[in-house]
Amino acid sequence: MSIITSVIILVLSMLISFCMQLPSGTFALFYHYALGKTSIKNADDRALSFILGAEIFTTILWLLIYFLTFTFFYNFPNFYDLFLYIMSGIFLAEALITFFFYYRKGKKSTALFISRKTAAGIINRTKKARTRSDCILIGALVGIFELIFTLPLYLISTSVLLNFPALPRILLIAFYVLASVLPLFIVRYAFRLNNNLADIQRFRVKIKPIVKLIFFFGFLALALTTIYLGVVSHG
Repeated sequence: MSIITSVIILVLSMLISFCMQLPSGTFALFYHYALGKTSIKNADDRALSFILGAEIFTTILWLLIYFLTFTFFYNFPNFYDLFLYIMSGIFLAEALITFFFYYRKGKKSTALFISRKTAAGIINRTKKARTRSDCILIGALVGIFELIFTLPLYLISTSVLLNFPALPRILLIAFYVLASVLPLFIVRYAFRLNNNLADIQRFRVKIKPIVKLIFFFGFLALALTTIYLGVVSHG
C-alpha cells in the first residue's frame, strides 16, 4: 500500500471530521447558556468538560473500531479488496448526501439534518447541564448523531493505519482526535474574544457553502482514492 495514498486518505478524513457542524453548533449553544447562568470562570470550566466528553467519545470510538478492524482483517485478509470497493461506494453516496441534505433548506439557517425533535432535545440538555458529569455526557453523546457521516471515516482511517509502524500510528490517531475537537476550542476562543452567539451563528452561515463543498469534494476524493487503493495497490 502506498504510504502517500494512505496519508492522503487520513488528511481528507481529518478535514471532513474537522468541518462537522453538529458538535461545534451544540457547543456554541451550550457555552452561550452557561455564560447566561454563571460566571465566566464556571462557564469555561463547563466548556472544558464538554470538550473532554467529545475527546473521550472520539478516542473510545477510534480504539474500538481500530480493534475490530485489526481483528477482522487479521483473520480475513482476503476481504480487504472488497472492503475498499464497498467504502468507495459509501463515500460517493456521502458526497451527495452531505451536499444536498446535511443542511436544511434556508440560506440564513444553520439547521442541520437531524429531526427537529432531536434538535429540541439537544438544546434542552444544553440548557439543563449543571454538573461536570452532565457537561461531559453532552459532549460525548452529541457525536453519536453524526456517525452516519463519521463512522465511514473511522473505518477507512483505521484500515489504512494497519500498515503503519506503531509510533506514527499512535501519533496519527492523536492528530485525528485533535482535528475532531479543534472546532470546539475555536468556538471557545471566539467567546473569550467577546464574540456572542449571534456573531458565531453569522459566521457559521457565512461558511456554510464552503463546508458543503468541502464535504462534497472531500468524500468524492476519498471515493476515488479508495478505488485507487483497491485497483492499483491490491490488484
